[in-house]
Amino acid sequence: MNSFSLIQQTHIQELDTEAKIYIHEDTGAEILFLSNQDENKCFGIAFRTPPQDSTGVAHILEHTVLCGSEKYPVKDPFVQLLKGSLQTFLNAFTYPDKTCYPVASQNLQDFHNLVGVYLDAVFKPRITRDFFMQEGWHYHLEEIDQPLEYKGVVYNEMKGVYSSSESVLMETSQQSLFPNTTYGLDSGGKPEIIPQLTYEAFKEFHSNFYHPSNACIVFYGDDPEEDRFRLLAEYLDSYSKIKPNSAVDLQKPFSEPTRISRPYAVSESEPNPTPMFTINWVLPTPTTAETVFSFTLLDHILLGTPASPLRKALIESGLGEDLTGGGLETHLKQMCFCVGLKGVEKKQLEKAEALIFDTLQTLATNGISEQDIHAALNSFEFELRENNSGGFPRGLALWLKSLNGWVYGADPLELIAFEKPLQQLKQQAQQPGFFEAMLQTYFIKNTHRSTVTLHPDPGLAAEIETAEKKRLATIKERMSLTELKKIQQQTVSLMQLQETPDSTEAIASLPLLNRKDLEPQIKPIDCQEQPHQEATILQHPLFTNGILYMDLGLNLNTLEEDEIPYVSLLGNLYLEMGTKNKTYTDLSQRIAITTGGIYGTPFISPHEEDSHSVHHFFFRGKCMLPRVDDLLHLFKEIFLYPTFDDPDRFKQIVLEHKSDIESSIIPRGHSAVITRLKATDHAAYTLNEKIGGIDALFFARDLLERIDTDWLTIRQKIQTIHQKIISQNGILVNLTAESSALKKVTPQVEQFVSTLPICSNHPIQLSKQTYPVSEALIVPSRINFVGAAANLYEQNYQMHGSALVISRYLQTAWLWEKIRVQGGAYGGMCAFDQRVGTFTFASYRDPNLEDSIKIYQQTGQFLKDLKLDEAELTRSLIGAIGQLDAYMLPDSKSFTNAKRRLVGYTDTKRQQLRDEVLSTTQQHFNQFGEILDAAFRNPRVAVLCDQESAARAGLKTQTIVL
Repeated sequence: MNSFSLIQQTHIQELDTEAKIYIHEDTGAEILFLSNQDENKCFGIAFRTPPQDSTGVAHILEHTVLCGSEKYPVKDPFVQLLKGSLQTFLNAFTYPDKTCYPVASQNLQDFHNLVGVYLDAVFKPRITRDFFMQEGWHYHLEEIDQPLEYKGVVYNEMKGVYSSSESVLMETSQQSLFPNTTYGLDSGGKPEIIPQLTYEAFKEFHSNFYHPSNACIVFYGDDPEEDRFRLLAEYLDSYSKIKPNSAVDLQKPFSEPTRISRPYAVSESEPNPTPMFTINWVLPTPTTAETVFSFTLLDHILLGTPASPLRKALIESGLGEDLTGGGLETHLKQMCFCVGLKGVEKKQLEKAEALIFDTLQTLATNGISEQDIHAALNSFEFELRENNSGGFPRGLALWLKSLNGWVYGADPLELIAFEKPLQQLKQQAQQPGFFEAMLQTYFIKNTHRSTVTLHPDPGLAAEIETAEKKRLATIKERMSLTELKKIQQQTVSLMQLQETPDSTEAIASLPLLNRKDLEPQIKPIDCQEQPHQEATILQHPLFTNGILYMDLGLNLNTLEEDEIPYVSLLGNLYLEMGTKNKTYTDLSQRIAITTGGIYGTPFISPHEEDSHSVHHFFFRGKCMLPRVDDLLHLFKEIFLYPTFDDPDRFKQIVLEHKSDIESSIIPRGHSAVITRLKATDHAAYTLNEKIGGIDALFFARDLLERIDTDWLTIRQKIQTIHQKIISQNGILVNLTAESSALKKVTPQVEQFVSTLPICSNHPIQLSKQTYPVSEALIVPSRINFVGAAANLYEQNYQMHGSALVISRYLQTAWLWEKIRVQGGAYGGMCAFDQRVGTFTFASYRDPNLEDSIKIYQQTGQFLKDLKLDEAELTRSLIGAIGQLDAYMLPDSKSFTNAKRRLVGYTDTKRQQLRDEVLSTTQQHFNQFGEILDAAFRNPRVAVLCDQESAARAGLKTQTIVL
């Protein structure tokens, strides 16, 4: 405590949090304490790390500091923590000008362990040349006569990033606005520039920026303050103050707008590839809440809902398929705003650009409607007061928000204490012309803007790969035999290091909880179930700070097979096509004005007890308790009075849906192959493939072609689906609020349910579909996503909770070492589906293909030969329990419990699983290996890759071009 000076203290009433800002006297390190009753304790340390080139040095360093440190000399303490802690969050992020290291845990001792390892990692890392080569880049040459290759985790990661047209567009858009600052570079690294980074420059970057004088540190939650000081003092007290050169210059304003055009890769077989573009503006610095809030609200007004005027104008124009750009960006020293369209015909580009300016000018001249302002303001306020960060810890969400101004010299509390600036915003919003003036100043008259256009180039991916091979061939030709032997030796040496396990002593240096720290009993979620006519109502009495969460699960079990693909569109059809009483614009505004939002999501799963499937589509809504009548009125409006009469609006919805799927395929390639592989094993997973997988993409494309020629048939199909699913039969109503509120709300909900019709249709049991045993899904990607699957129940495996422990161990040990560390992929994963018996493997941004499949097939033998000591077994149990006990906010907790009830996953079964997890032994690992070994002799395979990789692999695959 003596080393730290308190410079500010305040109670943030709206967050029920005591905030204290300290300065570490010797170094000037800035520390924020946010103390409250949240048991999900958080820690984060961020350094200002503006790069001077696009070699990815900040990104590579983020990876490498987690490859062992002075106190914890293991090769990868990060993965050891993933394997054996109760962490609720553990990761690291590289931004354009800062690098962040956050952790979180509900267990105090575990939290202290995580903080200690991270502090040692950032301040005393073992950033050796080998780890630089492994995580960054290196020449790979096992034999002198083989072609020279580039390898490295970050190198392959960024090849994956640059395979996504959306990523290329956003990166180019940012760089176009800041050509003379660090934002004109790529902090993640450009694949063609990464190999220019030297080990010496890499080490110097750490020396320059990873210093307490350059740090912003946070502690959040209910952990004792004296422990915080103790943990920090151990590291900070050994440093003296420096003046790091980490300031980011402001970009000099443009005197006139700029234009940039770039190619992007598309498949050579794509029939009609089209350009995409963004218009981008530089805005002020985000160092005051007043500035950030006003632009955030303007962003809500322009783009926040389907009815927002700029979004609506672009989508309804028919000039493109979907929006591009993320709207407002607040994490740079100068905020920016990016918006555009993709799927625009080349001849329509100029018209689409003009539409954006015409719309903004119309709004500025004629005024923004009060309804649009009111809707945006309510949505923004609800978001602030709810403080719902989803699966991301609240404390870390607040810290990252704070950093948006803090790293540029603002008060750390400026952007998180929201009550005062919110009230100011409300007053400003009432001033006539306030937002219109912002449009004039920062958009219409702002010459500091750019237009970025990406044009499709079917040959680009092959051209880039060919150029890389030629470059490497030229480099090799210029090397002497001595130089080649040196590279060969470095390659072999790195491979040997990667294959050498950490010593028992090194692993023992890592802090580890005891088994007694693990709670043996599950934590039941309080829930009351009551039938009402043909419906079931669940009540979850949880503290929600005056908010009601209402989930309405419509039963889909009466749908025919050809009706199932339309399920992926249900949320949009009911919420974005309007009703008999309201246009979709009026409906969107009403939702935003009176609620915290409504959205739709499918839930389709096998049942625990038998082979049948659970098919529901949930509409999830939330509101403040005084607004319950409004929420129920909205549900009644969309369920009882929808209209599906407008083919143009329907076409816009399908276009956006198709575009969303296409945009997600490469960034989420692992998900695509897993969904595809599981589709064969159960009808529920066949349906998931049809509504959320590659089949859904083909359905959307086919549907688009039929709208103009067969609209009446499509409309009738949608109407039939509507008549089947809007029914009391099998509907599940899930309510979450304080107990006293539930007593008042439930009768209102019952009355609403009574207004729904009773359906006489009989349930239909759909069948699973057989997919090819081996498939290559072809995309223009420079990197692969490799999946394999087999059904263990077909090998007579009997489900045991040890499968959870073993799966997690494989992911954080075997696959981490083989797929990531040695193979150079960004990641590898596996999972066992206890309901169906499917075991799946997948890799993410993987330079390999057939080698990864071989590793999957060798997994069984690895387990058969495995010998675990007691500490390693304990570590595995801890990680599995941490996975079971994932932290959930109230809405997530109740929704999870509702889904468990639907599939028959009772608390008795949960406890049995937990008991089996805690009783896992060495023998379970070895026996599971026997099953895996037999099952994966002939696995099902699905890979997402380019045509050349598929051909080179020589697999007997069915090829599908996406």
